[in-house]
Amino acid sequence: MRRQPVTLWRHITTDLLKLLLLTTVVLVCVISFAITIKPLADGELSPLDAISFMLFACVPMLAYALPFAAGFAATLVFHRMSQDNELLASHAGGVSHRRILAPALFTGVLLAVVVGLMSDQVIPRFLRNMERLITEDVARLMISRLGQGETVEFGGNMIYADSAQSLDPMELNPPLPDAEDVIVLRRAAFANLDRENRMEGGGTAERAYIVVYRDGEIDRGAGSVVTLVAENASVWGDYGSGESGKHQQSFAVPGAFRDDPKFWSFSELRDLKKNPKSIAQVGHWHKRLAFRASAVAMLEDVNRNLRASGEAQLPMSSGDTLVIRAGGLGPIDWLTRPIFGVGDQPVVVERISAAGSVTRYTAETATIETDRVDELAAQFVTARINLEEVTTSTGSGEAVQGKRKSQTITGALANEDLVIGYSEMSLDELLVETNYGAEGVPRAVSDAQWNGKTREQTLQREIVSKTHQRVAMSAACLVMVLVGATVAMKLREALPLTVYLWAFFPALGCVLVISTGEQLAQQSGFIGLAIMWGSVLGLLGYAIATYKQVALR
Repeated sequence: MRRQPVTLWRHITTDLLKLLLLTTVVLVCVISFAITIKPLADGELSPLDAISFMLFACVPMLAYALPFAAGFAATLVFHRMSQDNELLASHAGGVSHRRILAPALFTGVLLAVVVGLMSDQVIPRFLRNMERLITEDVARLMISRLGQGETVEFGGNMIYADSAQSLDPMELNPPLPDAEDVIVLRRAAFANLDRENRMEGGGTAERAYIVVYRDGEIDRGAGSVVTLVAENASVWGDYGSGESGKHQQSFAVPGAFRDDPKFWSFSELRDLKKNPKSIAQVGHWHKRLAFRASAVAMLEDVNRNLRASGEAQLPMSSGDTLVIRAGGLGPIDWLTRPIFGVGDQPVVVERISAAGSVTRYTAETATIETDRVDELAAQFVTARINLEEVTTSTGSGEAVQGKRKSQTITGALANEDLVIGYSEMSLDELLVETNYGAEGVPRAVSDAQWNGKTREQTLQREIVSKTHQRVAMSAACLVMVLVGATVAMKLREALPLTVYLWAFFPALGCVLVISTGEQLAQQSGFIGLAIMWGSVLGLLGYAIATYKQVALR
């Protein structure tokens, strides 16, 4: 019975692991430092945070450093043994080339398992910590950018200030125990952009506050809601006109790390396939669709009441009641509908206060539209009524206060159960509820339907591609070790650098093709997966072909 060369295996394995450790440390430090430079230079990281960021980056970079370090270690170890004729002597002593390569195979399998486990459990957690340092600290990010004279933009909301300073939420009067951070802005300017990046409204204020709240509903707590409070602001456009005693608006700042499946483990990815709205890129459009569907339902309810009885009532955020008297609503344009009078009769809108006083607005033409708000931060639907050629009166209607060209009444509320009900549905249920693919769906709803469905399909492909990419990189780690060992045995007379290049470039090509295949898989599915695994099989074929040439000697 042939004895196994245990001493030779121990010798080769020890050399492999020593060189692997040294090479991995060098590669990881260099790569981690390189990726820390940009956020540090951009002011997104403080010098202290840069150290933490670099330490966090060391672990994810192992997924790329370990395969190349292992290939380099195998190349140098087997090339040295070939040049020193140790492998030749072992072969002459009856040790086959296959058994000589056993330590390389063992090391490759071990590293493949390690890389696979790290890609599943360890690396996603460290990637999240890296992202949190840059994106999760909303207050620090805003202070950093505003302090450098930059304009901060979140979801179409723009903010600029001459200076920014952080305050303790508990030091305010009254204190805000639920707030995460408070930022004081001096000489602030703010604006809102529409879908074509045109300004819809804006304002300026000598002093303003930004209050940052952690929002448990946005992306499972991975985001924030920012409330801008401007004192004695001058506003224009959708924000109103002229001086405003206090302007307040809220908008969402979603966390970044949930937007990419690379931050999720295999078990989390399986759950994500079943509940895609838990990730921001789908969940945000789900919430927009729920909000817009609620707005359409609100307008439809007003239309039914007007056509049935000629009157519709809406509660207001101030506690007043709004009564609309008209014949019905016209066709919807986005989330706006004209209000039709009865015959030649004008549109009448009455505002009834909690105390019972009545203010009556009689207009030649009118429209009702839902307010343009940040749908990710909004908790309920509000509407405004725009009146043209308006006569205002009080009491029984005999006391005419005056006539103006236009009048806007804001603060009408929809039934809050609408938004809650739609938001609790799954994406598929919501698409069915809103008649996805049917004729006559309002453009506001069909827009959100298409975006939500498209992003859900893209997410499903991303999950599959990311899962295969992790397994492919683990398999490539094993093959790289075998390539390095076999090439070193074949080119025993060549220089070490030349030998390594013959192993390095095919390995590099394999990694690049895996990344390319992953991107193609996100777009086209199977074709990308075939390219991804084809690169691994191609590298394995290169290792087998090289081994056969060595075995024939």
